Formats: sequence, structure tokens, C-alpha cells
Amino acid sequence: MSRLGQFIPRIRTGVAAAFGRFPWMLLCGLSGTIAAIVATEYDHDGNRNIEGQCARVIMTVALGMPLFFSLRMLRERSGSLVRWPIEIVGLPLLAAYYFRLPAYPFDGPGIIGIHWALLFAALHFLAAVAPFVHDSERIGFWHFNRRLFLRFCLTTLYSAVLTGGLELALVSADKLFGLHLDKSYGYLFFFMVGCFHPAFFLAGVPRDFVALDADPEYPRGLKAFTQFALAPLVAVYTGILYAYAVKIVLAWTWPHGWVALPVLILSGVGIFAALLLHPLRTRPEEKWAVWYYRVFPGALAPLSVLLLLSVRERILSYGVTEDRYLGIVVGSWILAWALVFTFRKSAGLRWIPASLAVICLAAAFGPQSAGAISKASQLRRLEGMLRGRGLLVGGEAQPSVTHQDLPQKEYDEIESTIRYLITLHGGQTVQGLFGTLLQYTDWKDLSTWQTAEEILKKLKLSTSGNIDNSPISYTLDETAGVSLEGFRRVWYVGFIGTNNFRKFDDVTIRLDDGALLVSVHDEKPVRPVPIDSFLKSLPARGGGLPPDKLTVDWNQNGRNFRIVFTSLAVRPNADGQPGIEFDSFLLLER
Repeated sequence: MSRLGQFIPRIRTGVAAAFGRFPWMLLCGLSGTIAAIVATEYDHDGNRNIEGQCARVIMTVALGMPLFFSLRMLRERSGSLVRWPIEIVGLPLLAAYYFRLPAYPFDGPGIIGIHWALLFAALHFLAAVAPFVHDSERIGFWHFNRRLFLRFCLTTLYSAVLTGGLELALVSADKLFGLHLDKSYGYLFFFMVGCFHPAFFLAGVPRDFVALDADPEYPRGLKAFTQFALAPLVAVYTGILYAYAVKIVLAWTWPHGWVALPVLILSGVGIFAALLLHPLRTRPEEKWAVWYYRVFPGALAPLSVLLLLSVRERILSYGVTEDRYLGIVVGSWILAWALVFTFRKSAGLRWIPASLAVICLAAAFGPQSAGAISKASQLRRLEGMLRGRGLLVGGEAQPSVTHQDLPQKEYDEIESTIRYLITLHGGQTVQGLFGTLLQYTDWKDLSTWQTAEEILKKLKLSTSGNIDNSPISYTLDETAGVSLEGFRRVWYVGFIGTNNFRKFDDVTIRLDDGALLVSVHDEKPVRPVPIDSFLKSLPARGGGLPPDKLTVDWNQNGRNFRIVFTSLAVRPNADGQPGIEFDSFLLLER
């Protein structure tokens, strides 16, 4: 029998075994696949209700997969639970989460996604430790998670190759036979991710835990990967960060906020390498692994303090946000890991995923969560800035008696804080502060940018400064109409960046290094659109403007043109000339 003939029955047998052992997980994958396909079908029909329900299903079943896996492992490893289908406990938990989600989760506040991500991570950490809750820690714990990791990598590789090959087969059939398979590509991708990938992965989950405890194997490929890829990477990052630490000491300055990212990368790669090397740390013949465990935790401890100091500086300057909260929590955990393995070389591994699961859950929900603390911190900061300008009375913002022109930095801080609160936590977060200013606002459904600008206008705050070469933004007042009198053709034109162009009939419009150019019948030289006087007439502080203030008319080759900017960002270039990025409508006389 050919290898292909042997391979297909093995896959079929493995998938059948996976369904018998993990039916709830595979049902979650199937449900998510169906929801993704339905959402794609209704994507262009404007049916937001169906799209919202599909999004809720996808988010819920994605949590269901690690949850049901953990429950199954608990059932298999506990003699008193073997006969009971305890996976059913997951159903009310998932139902509660589903109904807790808003109708349109992808359009809701960003904190919804953060909560989901933290819960998703917590359930995966729980899955790593669930089979060993009742046992003392042995080498089987490492072998179990090592096999899951390698199986996941192999499954992802198989899925990617199969998906790519099948997608190419669909393209070939579509082009050769004109089958119009436009949506089939997405359906195939959803099926491979939601059904094939979990089924193939689950078919390789270890069953014999006694054999895992007696397994002396350490894969050579894993050892080579750690020794020749991860370890050198750790050494390079460690050297760079210690050089930076020496610079801080010599200059006697606080660490830069950007240092957090390299420390987090080093910690992730370094701890991952330590986990892979754990069985080798007690083998005298593996001197480099013994040396790694002896040196790296001690070297990481000072760098984790550097991480904490850098995040602390950002918090003192700008308050707590979700990423800074997580920076402090993760930095503290990294320091704890480093101290544990510095002073206790024989420490086990089970506490690592267990502690991370608890941390993720604590950061997701409750008064101590990342969202609760960050929201409170930014509200206090916003209230302090308003109070400093005499705009806070009895806990509510009040307009300034006279117009206040703020420095650009202060104006941007107030504006960005309002946008943060609305974007991450919803408009109702600031309703208590600004409810009297915007009495007829639907606080559940806000446009972040427009609401922040409207609040600042109501407070009579503006700025005439423009520091750090930041752009000044203008938007078209959506309540006013645009006159089309005298013009017969309208095109949408939007340019971001440089060296972009669009062609309409015999007219080409180009944005070249911030300059707007137009040619008719490919004429040369290309003529610039006369917008210099228009740009000079714009107010220095930006904001919303009526159509007549964002309109430019000109004549070229005997034809009348008009451009109406719906959004416009103006930024000085290196030579002092203004550069622009915009969305607009281009009107032609004929």
C-alpha cells in the first residue's frame, strides 16, 4: 500500500478517536466554523444582528475548547470522576459568558477583547496543569506539555500546507472552469482552522500518564533548537540590556519606557528555553544546560527590576492603562520566577502555569482587574486636568468662562485621555463628567474622535501649538451638504502616505511627497493643484469645518475641477512646506 493510502486511514482513525475522547471540543470547533461561515454570508447584507450573534458564538466556543480539554483531563485523571461526564459543567459557564457579551462585541469597548484574551490565556494555562492537579509533580508533567507543544507545532504545519495546497486547487478549478468560488476560499480556511486543526491536534494528546513518568527520552531536535537558537538569542538580548543598564547607572537617569519590550522578549524567550531544558538541568553530562539554569535566572532578576522601573515612570507620568498594569504584573511575576530559580535550583514547573492562570483571571475580572484599575486611574487623571483649568464643578465638567488656548501637549493629553476612556471602556464611562455638556448624546454608541473634539469645543478649549511635527486634522461637518451644481462626475479620492495616484478617465491625480498634482490627457509637466492659499486659510487648531471651508476650485485645460475634503491632515515637511493626507470627493465638469 502506498504511503498516501496508509496516511489517510491513520488520519481517519485518529480523528474518530479524538471525537470519542474530546467530543465537546470538536463541537466547539464545528460551531465556530459554522458561525464564521454564516457571518461571511451576511457580511454584505448589512444584517448586524446576525453578525453580532456569530461573533458572540465564535468568542464563546474559542473559550470552550481549552475549558472542555481541562475538564476532560480532570475526569480522566480522577478516579472518582471517570464515570461522570463532568464536561457538562462547562455548558452553563459558556452560556453565562455568551449572554454577558454585548450584541455587537467587535463594535463594543476594547475592554471586551482584553477580558476575552486574558480569559483565553487563563484557560490554556489551566489546560497545562489540569491532568496533574491531584498528583505530586513528576517528569510526566514536563513530557505531557512537551508533547502537546510539539503536536501543536506539527498540526499547525500540516494545516498550513494542506490549506495552502487546497486553496491553490480551488484557484485552479475556479480559473479553468469558471466556477465562481469566491467565498469558498474563506469557507475552506474556516474549516481547516475550526475543524481539521483541533481534530488532528487532539488525536495526539497522550493517554498513558504512567508511561510519561517513566519516559527517559529527551528529543535531540528540541535540544538542538534550544542550544543553537534560543540560547544565543537570550545571550544577545541579555548583553544589550545589561549595556543599557550600565548606561543608566553612568548617566544616572531613569530607564526609558521602551526598554519594557526588549525585557519582555528576553524574559519570554529565556523562560521558554528554561522550560525546555528543565529535565537536563540535573544531568552532569549536559554542562551547558546546568550552566544556563545557574546563570540565567540570576541575570534576569535585575532586568525585571529595570522593567518595573520603566513601567513605573510611565504610570507616574500618564497614569495606569491596561498595558502598563499588565507590565507591572508580568514584571513582578518574572522577578518572582527569577528569584525562585536563583535560590531554589530544584524548583518544579507546575506552579508556573497555575500561577499564570490565577494572574490572568485576577487581571480580567473584579475590582483589582486591569480594566477597573486603569479606568479609575485615567478618570482621576482627566478630572485632575479639568480641575487644574477650573472646569470641574461638583464632579461635572463645566464650560470655561472665557476661551482657553492650551499648549499642544496639554490639549493632546486631555483629548487622548477622553478618547482612551471611550474607546476602551465605552462612552458611559465619561457620561458622568460630560453629560450636562452633551445632553442629547447616545453614550452607548459614540464616535470616539468626533465626541472628543466636540467635548473640547463645548469646554471652550483649543490649541494653537503644533509640537513634534504632529499633523493638524480637519473633518467635514457631516450635517452640511456638498453642492454638486455645475459638475457631472464625482469620484472618491483618498491618499495616505506618499507617491500614490489614481486615474479617472483621462484625469490622473497624484500625491507626491505631500504635494497634490493633477494631469489631463497625460500632460507634462504635471500641474499642482492650487491649494497653498487654501491651506493658509485653515484654522491653526484643526477641527470640524463646513464644506465651503474644505473646498478647492480650479480650472485646468479649459475644464473646471473641484475637490471637497472630507478629512484632511496637514503636516509640515522637512523643508517647511505643508504635506497632506486626506479623503475627498473629486468633482469634474464633464
